[in-house]
Amino acid sequence: MAKKVRKIEPIHQKVMLELKPKKRVCAYARVSTDSIEQQDSFHYQVDYYKNYISNRDDWEYAGIYADEAISGTQVKKREEFLRMMKDCEDGKIDMIITKSVTRFARNTVDSIKAIRKLKLLGIGVYFEKEHINTLSEKSEQMLTILSSIAQTESENISANTKWGFRKQFEDGSFKISTPAYGYMNDENGQLIIKEDEARIIRRIFDEYLSGKGTYTIAKELNKDNIPTIRSAEEWQESVIRVILQNPIYEGDLLLQKTYRTEVLPFQQKANKGEVPQYFIENNHEPIITRLEGQTVREIFEFRREQIGIDDSGKYQNRYDFSSKIVCSECGGTFRRQKIYIGKPNERVQWCCVQHIRDIEKCSMKAIREENIKEAFLTMWNKLVTNHIDILYPLLESLKNLRINEKQEVEIKELNNKIIELTEQSQILSRVVSKGYIDSAIFIERQNALTVELKEITKRRNQLLDKNGFEKEIEGTTLLLNIIRCNSDIIEDYDEKLFIQTVDKIIIGKDSEITFRLINTLELTEHTRK
Repeated sequence: MAKKVRKIEPIHQKVMLELKPKKRVCAYARVSTDSIEQQDSFHYQVDYYKNYISNRDDWEYAGIYADEAISGTQVKKREEFLRMMKDCEDGKIDMIITKSVTRFARNTVDSIKAIRKLKLLGIGVYFEKEHINTLSEKSEQMLTILSSIAQTESENISANTKWGFRKQFEDGSFKISTPAYGYMNDENGQLIIKEDEARIIRRIFDEYLSGKGTYTIAKELNKDNIPTIRSAEEWQESVIRVILQNPIYEGDLLLQKTYRTEVLPFQQKANKGEVPQYFIENNHEPIITRLEGQTVREIFEFRREQIGIDDSGKYQNRYDFSSKIVCSECGGTFRRQKIYIGKPNERVQWCCVQHIRDIEKCSMKAIREENIKEAFLTMWNKLVTNHIDILYPLLESLKNLRINEKQEVEIKELNNKIIELTEQSQILSRVVSKGYIDSAIFIERQNALTVELKEITKRRNQLLDKNGFEKEIEGTTLLLNIIRCNSDIIEDYDEKLFIQTVDKIIIGKDSEITFRLINTLELTEHTRK
């Protein structure tokens, strides 16, 4: 008699299959250029995926996320991509379908990071072209390779584009797509003067040559309601500085003042000698004379030296209070002013920038510099006299607020380990420079040290974040050391002491001056009215 076998499905599994909900599936589409052909492709992708998902009985359509006419080299620029990731985190999506790895991301780091994040959420990404589901065991290695190829392709395209631009720079055929204020392009792409804007350029140069500063020029342009560059809210003194230093207004052209980094994510940076620049003399009709341009540069350089600006364009804080005084009313910084110049009552005062621009937005009055110095003198002498009763109990309290004493010990051990590893790295560098070890061995050991140092530093920083009060403790300890070296009452304002001990000055109503010290302790004094 023949055996007859019939499989009986388990009750639990049958029930689960019946109760199992449909998988919520969405699609991600992207078109990376704004050409008409690609726009058609974009709409095609939206229609295709909507039908593709809806035709599956076990899938539920969860929408289309589509970034239109945006580059795929940086995820942060793709609003729809970020919205999709947020919906995944919120549990609204079970699976994502996209055309290919290159449509998902062209940056390997961003691509793998996003995929791993989705995998932790139990969400797979299916790439149609490559037939890869990221939830499968062998997917990650293949994805890494494919994403790297896509990234290399993007970098090659960027390199070819830059090569094309440089060839145009070299033969002088480069056409500026967005001309500087005062110029526009003719039908051949050549620069010609835009007379209404050129009048403003001549005004800026004339006023600077007559002795006005960039701040005053910008302020007066705003007062006269002069249209700004590219619809900015108002004229800024930084814009005036750029105009005054631009050789374009003398008829010359300086190309490649900025450059893009070679690898992803691409970044635009100021060219400070990293790549060649190209200077084209007599390229177009000038708005100012060469003598005017040269005189402006000489005045500009003289003023830079006077107010202490370094080669990077940053202020060296010629004055003690520069960038340190803050308005308690509007949060603006205070600017130094010299008033009644040449008169017996000539004096220096500091005033809120917002108040200077618009008294309606900030009513904080100016304060004399001598009053700030007098208030600091009073505050410092009080602190020195009472530091034992103020700073030592404060330091003890801060240490007692530490979350975990064991963490204190571990932080100390990690700091010692960081110092040790740093010294090992330096010794290793000296050894290889003298030829005592092979370069390959050096690279291997150096890499191992770098990895270990990175992990230890990361652990130390995590503990510091949890422990807290690091800045307050270090600042209080430093204050005590400064007082030990300056324990006498001072009779005159001491510039060095101020710079060493004060982080910010907060100007308040009713003649209040609050000094925020380097340990965040705030001490308030009242000035003479």
